[in-house]
Amino acid sequence: MERNEALKRVMAALVARNIGRALSEIHNYLVVYPQNQPMAEFNALRNEYEIMARYWRQGYKDPQLEKNYNRLLQRVYTLYADLSHWRRISSSPFLSATYSQLMTSAYDWSVSTFRMEMESFVSNVAMVALEPENRQSQRLYELHVAHQKHMELLFNYLYTSRHWSEATSQAFEEMLLSPTIDSNDQQLLVSAITLSLLNTFDFEKFRLLVNVYNQSVDEPVRQRALVGWVMGRNYTLSAVFPEEREMVEHLLEDEQVCQELTELQIQMIYCMNAQSDHAKIQSEIIPDLLRNSNLRITRNGLEEKDEDPMEDILHPEASEERMEQMEQTIQKMVDMEKQGADIYYAGFSQMKRFPFFQRISNWFVPFSMNHPDLHEELSNNRSYKFLEGMLQVGTFCNSDKYSLVLAFSQVVDRLPMSLREAMQRGEMTMMGFSEIAKEQLSTPTYIRRMYLQDLYRFFRVFPHAAQFDHPFKPSEELGHVLFFASPLFCGTPLEHKFDKVVSLLMRQNRSDDAKRLLQCYSPESRTFAYYMMTKDYEQALMLQPENEKAMQGWARTLFARHEYEQAAAQYERLINKNPGKQSYELNRAVCLSSLGRYEEALQTLFRMNYERPDDMSVSRVLAWTLTCDGRYEQALTLYDKLTTDDANPNVNVKAQRSTLNAPRSTLHTQQMVDDLLNKGFCHWFEGSDLSLAVSCFKRYLELTGETADAVLESEKELLTKKGISEPERLMMLDAIMQ
Repeated sequence: MERNEALKRVMAALVARNIGRALSEIHNYLVVYPQNQPMAEFNALRNEYEIMARYWRQGYKDPQLEKNYNRLLQRVYTLYADLSHWRRISSSPFLSATYSQLMTSAYDWSVSTFRMEMESFVSNVAMVALEPENRQSQRLYELHVAHQKHMELLFNYLYTSRHWSEATSQAFEEMLLSPTIDSNDQQLLVSAITLSLLNTFDFEKFRLLVNVYNQSVDEPVRQRALVGWVMGRNYTLSAVFPEEREMVEHLLEDEQVCQELTELQIQMIYCMNAQSDHAKIQSEIIPDLLRNSNLRITRNGLEEKDEDPMEDILHPEASEERMEQMEQTIQKMVDMEKQGADIYYAGFSQMKRFPFFQRISNWFVPFSMNHPDLHEELSNNRSYKFLEGMLQVGTFCNSDKYSLVLAFSQVVDRLPMSLREAMQRGEMTMMGFSEIAKEQLSTPTYIRRMYLQDLYRFFRVFPHAAQFDHPFKPSEELGHVLFFASPLFCGTPLEHKFDKVVSLLMRQNRSDDAKRLLQCYSPESRTFAYYMMTKDYEQALMLQPENEKAMQGWARTLFARHEYEQAAAQYERLINKNPGKQSYELNRAVCLSSLGRYEEALQTLFRMNYERPDDMSVSRVLAWTLTCDGRYEQALTLYDKLTTDDANPNVNVKAQRSTLNAPRSTLHTQQMVDDLLNKGFCHWFEGSDLSLAVSCFKRYLELTGETADAVLESEKELLTKKGISEPERLMMLDAIMQ
């Protein structure tokens, strides 16, 4: 913890662009936690800074001062990044063990060696076709075993690597763009660089991922690079690396980039819904599937139910109905997936306990039937045709495909014989799993979505995922996931896509996240949709004066402000625009009642009550208006009907009153059941039997949990208007409390 605090002070100085203070904090850190190489680098940086400062103090005007200062600031950050990197590794047994294994190996870690091995693998695999047929399979397996070991070492080396030089970054960039290296290898390297970037920001790695995204012609590599630089961005360091903003602004000049970023943002939001999607599947879909299937779950696995010979005679249509219901249930799950839900997360997250997933690189390697860890399972599997077909068209991410193959051999023998035989013949369908057309498998949207699911599973399921900073940590708010809210994208062409994301956040009841993003709109990007989402209806009407939704919102706003005259005028406009709409007429009547224009309000309410005698909303507003107008007998007749169990079945008064945003006399189209309370006031104002008023108040307080003091105080103005004196209020309060 002390190390963290010391490094945080260094970071604070860097963000403030104060090299002197940053060097001072680094010196304090190295005194307590001495390291030879960082100390040598620190001394070199301090000497350079002191020379720069000495010339400045002597009054020398260096035309390159700003440029040199910025360059030195970035080098000081590099030292900080290496110190932070080493602190993370040394404090983590998992990372420390991985790093030690790499450093004690005899492997040549030069970039040229990496590239040579990967290019040799591609050419050697191609040469296998020239060997005798009886030798090809074994030779191919041997090549993949050796290559997989090499790639695992390289993956571990990259995600534990320190800050890169520009030359190292350039060499890796050329390798990731080279057509002579296998796409699967390039994808794996991008993921390793992403993990490294997440833990410690490295501008050279960030630039590499941006360039690979911008230049690669391999779509899976492009999409991984896109996710990598978006997740690894760090606008906090914009004062140190202003080039980050410049690179992003250049990218966003392309509309296609803006579109892909918008899709990525939406997909990342859906990733965070995996747990709630699982709960819905468990409660709504799985029970229906089992209820209508011919299978049952036992301790020994799935078993077929014994068929009832009388079923076809007594209920000949039952079988077809069950099949239809099952198809409808499956369609629900398919629809969820089409909307962006990760429908397989919960199921496959339980299938990551195989030794295969103990090696971190296997979480990110693209699926391949040639992966050496699958050799034994696939060679002994007699249902290969079914498995291959499922993997080709099923909407599974890479790690789920590996889970499926590894688990399949363990469960296939426990399946009913009829199912096994159908699988061996390749006749078994994908029932229960959604399918996708082959042409869609290569779309950027699908590729990106599957990769995000791989990342999400890794960060949420891998036992050592806590060693990595990542955006998918469970939280009520989206945090780093909502990258649209980063200052990196504010004031850019991407703002034109904000509306779509805000709308999604509102539909998912993520109001705090929606507010965060709304605050990022620049004045130039505040469209009609922006003002509607911020509920600034007055501004919205200035852009679209005749928009009905904006008029409704503005009328409600005026009403909440107690500006009843203007609100009534707005509702008058709405009635003229949409004659006969009940909610507009009812709300206008409430406005008139609030203004004391009871006769006008009652003309409308009596007519509506005559036309809709069973409409409780109309009766409720009419009863209160009659109460305010002093027509207590008529009002009580209505309240007697409103407060019966038949009129308000299963009413939870507390829950319904919690939506009240305006004074109690503003009973309008919202479902606010204040009938008991209002009936109490009516009895009080009528005055013939105050015990009835007390009874209504007590019952209301029991249901809502409110206090009598608060209720009477909230209606103090109305009580005064009705001639209720202070002693009468106090005696009523005492009567209620007894």
